[in-house]
Amino acid sequence: MTSLIIILVSAIAITTLIGLNAWLGGWIPSRIESLQAAAERIRQDYPGFNSGDGILANDGRAALLEDQGRDRIGMVLTQGDIFVSRIVRPDNINRIDSVDGKLDIHFHDFTLPRAVIDLADIAVADHWKRRLTGDINA
Repeated sequence: MTSLIIILVSAIAITTLIGLNAWLGGWIPSRIESLQAAAERIRQDYPGFNSGDGILANDGRAALLEDQGRDRIGMVLTQGDIFVSRIVRPDNINRIDSVDGKLDIHFHDFTLPRAVIDLADIAVADHWKRRLTGDINA
């Protein structure tokens, strides 16, 4: 009987913590508000990054920015309530697919193995795919 009471109290406590987390907004993902905010994040994490042309994902969860004069792209992603930024060169990418306006990028990086970026437009996604893979005709 004691074991049953311990299990019941534990279940109630866990449910209460989950409810408190939801009530405090613990499951509201971060959003990138603008390309300027993404550019500022990249410059903060990678001094010397000179942002140029860029695009904000349809859902506000990712941004891609070119580094003017260099063959690399700055990428800012949201993961939960934090922002992750990376400098991406063509040799960092294992595979990239463009399907229905989404970029599905697989990296040679175990800390960020994959990113899916919803650009909502097939032509735009194909354009950024070419830029990320180093196609100079992008």
